[in-house]
Formats: sequence, C-alpha cells, structure tokens
Amino acid sequence: MSPKDITVVIPTYNRPESLHRAVESLFWQSVRKEGFTVLIADNSAEASARFAFDALVGKAPEGITLHYVHAPAPGVANARNAAMDALTTQLVAFLDDDQSAPVHWLEELLATYEGYGAAVTFGPISAELPDDITTHRSYFEDFFGREPRLREGFVDKPYGCGNSLLDTHQIPGGKPWFDIRMNEVGGEDDLLWARLKQAGRKFAWAPKATCYEHPLPQRVTLSYTLRRALAYGQGPCTLARRADPPRYASLAMWMGIGAGKFALHGLKWLALWAVRHPDRAFELDKAIRGLGKVLFWKEMKFYGAATVSQRPAPARPAVSADANDRGASRHTREPLPANR
Repeated sequence: MSPKDITVVIPTYNRPESLHRAVESLFWQSVRKEGFTVLIADNSAEASARFAFDALVGKAPEGITLHYVHAPAPGVANARNAAMDALTTQLVAFLDDDQSAPVHWLEELLATYEGYGAAVTFGPISAELPDDITTHRSYFEDFFGREPRLREGFVDKPYGCGNSLLDTHQIPGGKPWFDIRMNEVGGEDDLLWARLKQAGRKFAWAPKATCYEHPLPQRVTLSYTLRRALAYGQGPCTLARRADPPRYASLAMWMGIGAGKFALHGLKWLALWAVRHPDRAFELDKAIRGLGKVLFWKEMKFYGAATVSQRPAPARPAVSADANDRGASRHTREPLPANR
C-alpha cells in the first residue's frame, strides 16, 4: 500500500476556520509528494464549508487531490456515510475538523497498518488548550486527548474515529457502515467497531501517529465534558441494546457495574472536593460515566439537529482566477446528491 491508496476524510459542520487548519496541516505531510486524497464532508444545510474548500483547492500542493461532498441531512453518521459513498480508495483515514496533523501523521498510520494489517489502526491525540485554561487543566487535557501509552501492535480496545485508519475491504456486510440511529447522540463508530470485532477483525495502535485536538473554547467546561462523560458511559449499554438480538443480561450487568462505579467514584469525588484537590474532576468524570450505564435510556444529543450554534461562516474569501483555474484542473468539486 502507498499514500495514494488513502483518502483522508474530514467531516465538518460550520467550522471554516478549524477546517482550514485541519486541511492545511495535511499539505505538509511527509508523504505529500507521493500523493493522497482529502475528502471534505460538509454536514451543514447551507454548504458553509464550500467557500473554505474553494480557497483550499488553490493552496493544495501537487499530488494532493481535494474532493467535496455535501451531506445536508443533519447527523454525524450521515456525514461519514456520504464520505464513504464517495470513496475511491481502499483505506480511509479520519481527521476531525477540530484536529490537525503533524508532518509524519499519515506516514506513521500507514507504516503500522502495513506491519499489522489491522482493520482499524488508531493513533494518540494531544489536546491543545488555550493558556488561560488553568482550573482542571490536566483533566481537560486528558478528556480531549488520547494517550494510553501503548506499544505498537494489536489492541483489544477500539477508540474513537478521529485519528484512525480504516481498511474498508475488511468491513463485513453492506452499507451504510455508520448507523444513522446514532446521528444525534454519537457512537456510530462504536457500533461499526463492534461489527468488525464480531467478525474477527483486528485493531492496532500506532504510538507515533499523534494528531492534535483543538477543542472549541465553549467545550472546555465541566458542563460540556460531564454531559459527554454520561454519553460515553452509556456506550456498553448501547451496544447491548443494539445487538441482534438485544443482550439484556449484558445490559443488566453493565447497569450494576455502573451503579457501583457511580457510588465509588462519587464518594472519592466528594472527599477530593472537600479539600479542593486539583484532580477532583477525574473522579467526578468516572462517577458520571457510571451513572450513564444506569441511565442508559437517556439520550444525550450532540450532533445533527441538536448541534449547538457555531460561529457563522465568513464571507467567501477572495481567490485568484489563476488559483481557481489550477484547482479546477486537478480537483473534483461535484457534490453528492442530497438523498442516498
């Protein structure tokens, strides 16, 4: 396999500035001369990422091909499925629109994939927080980051879709690959990973394939992260409920585990809160994840129609005619149909 066999997919929703940062970081990849594809999946009804795409086309180095798809039906699964329908390569690397990639990111993901041949290869995520975030800073860095300090090789536990390399030829069954029932709540990747695991596919860890996370300032708050913690805690129960047939015994087991974790970590948090320990948020997070397993039916909506308002898209940037002409000759711009 070579970088030409990879499409980097970036789902986006009303974040033109972040999208610029994510895509431009790919222009400096060590494998850029070998060439690869970047696919932007725009999930805003107004196609707000199109202006950013048009500007980025003119900046793309030779060898890097940019594609755009418009997925106006709201929902994270819809955006990912639209990108999957437009794929022309076997491998797909996922980079979120609030992430950026160091120069060796794609090279390291590919090297680990070639060494182990896993269905999904994951890499670490380093959270880049504003300097003025001081309270609970270590907790927020841990929450928005991903660094389990694992050695390169196979792993039993899959991680989130952001910063991963997926071998689509190893996906069993037909499309859609991402469950549209999870459009607003997230976890569409968890269900796909469970499907892969059930089929005997493998997961791998690429410790050198780090990418950076740049969370929105309004998300670096306990009110946001604890809501997400509740949703993350619901994960095992969601998998049990969505199984065919549903695994009710497993659901009951996870509810019991969740109740125990809520009680244990809740007491630890109270003790740390009493002395204002700087790491108290870690215990509160664990308690809330336990509570999520008990309140497994409560939907926590973060995507699709429930997406919070983002900064409006800026006016279309000026792009020279020469840049547009160069882009038109090297890049495909035709959006997909709205309904698939």
